[in-house]
Amino acid sequence: MKNGIAVLRVSLGLAVWFLITIAFSRILVHKLPEGIPDIVILILSSMIAPYTLGLAGFLAVAGRMEKVMPKAEIPVTSALLLKSLIIQLGLSIPVITVINIIIRMLGGNVGSSMSADLFGKNWLFYAALLLVFNPIFEELLFRKMILERLLILGKKEAIIISAILFAIPHAISQGIPQMFGTFIVALVWGYIRIKTGRLWPCMVLHSLFNLFCGYIVSALSGTPAGAVVIMLTFMLCLPALSVFLLVRSRSVSNRCI
Repeated sequence: MKNGIAVLRVSLGLAVWFLITIAFSRILVHKLPEGIPDIVILILSSMIAPYTLGLAGFLAVAGRMEKVMPKAEIPVTSALLLKSLIIQLGLSIPVITVINIIIRMLGGNVGSSMSADLFGKNWLFYAALLLVFNPIFEELLFRKMILERLLILGKKEAIIISAILFAIPHAISQGIPQMFGTFIVALVWGYIRIKTGRLWPCMVLHSLFNLFCGYIVSALSGTPAGAVVIMLTFMLCLPALSVFLLVRSRSVSNRCI
């Protein structure tokens, strides 16, 4: 009963956060006086509103919940970060790509590409948003505030539920393929948060994920040669290496038991 209430409160708090964010960016922003520069509107709707009004809404629902702080079990090393980066890219990008293809084959719409925004007139804003702001503040919300409140359920349960809660808003804002991709990377980031007890490695991995998926893949996919590089690297080499690393880690863990 207690665990169910914890999940419900966190879910409701996140729903309030998301609804406030969407309401501001899609409704209230149109009530602002005319003549405000586009960059100011982008900052208000994508940066300020989610982590002032939205965060206040989340804390109003879930702020007084019991929290459990993760205790460090393993150190943060460059090898751990590299391994985590390979796994998150090697598993998420193929899933996103395959689901995109399936939806297109079924006649569905996977949504518009962000390439025009990333490399358009507001490129500096999007670079700051995707590579700095979101990795910091989304990790503070999901891998600190939410994960710590779900740890009373157990480590595995907290990682999985927090990953689901992270993925659902992305389904609404970015589409079904991105939902599955963000679920996978959230599992990796949740694991790292609990195992190391640190939040900053999750921020680094989050930023690198956005860099690869948002910029590197977009830039490479614009040419035939780049498309071949994407296929060989992100659809063949990295997935194979990711599976190898996961199997090897599992074998090492079994030998240590």
